[in-house]
Amino acid sequence: MEALLADEVDEVCAAAATVEGDSPADRLTTWLRRFFRYVTAKRPVVLGLLEHTDTHDPVFKSRGRMVAAGQPLLSAAQEAHQIDGDLDLDQILDLVVAIAKISGTAEYRQPILDAALAGLRQRGT
Repeated sequence: MEALLADEVDEVCAAAATVEGDSPADRLTTWLRRFFRYVTAKRPVVLGLLEHTDTHDPVFKSRGRMVAAGQPLLSAAQEAHQIDGDLDLDQILDLVVAIAKISGTAEYRQPILDAALAGLRQRGT
């Protein structure tokens, strides 16, 4: 299970370096949507790892890698005054994970994610 998780984490981290968008905020939110797809697809794997291992290292190492990969995107968006500076990336990832955990279909969760990501933008951007 760890190998399955590691491959997907590699893909999400790599996406942070190649994500496209018209602005720094667009690039960040596009990557956060990719992270959301990872969380919703791999949630059972992560829960299995937590249940069947004595340590949470695979999960927490993955989280650290995600933060390291996404931080340049957040920093660029905040420096461009497009994303509010009140939250750090850990908090934003927690928000995305919390939305991914909501019961219901992808169609049910998608507008919730859209509203949350729109709320990250600074007023007037």
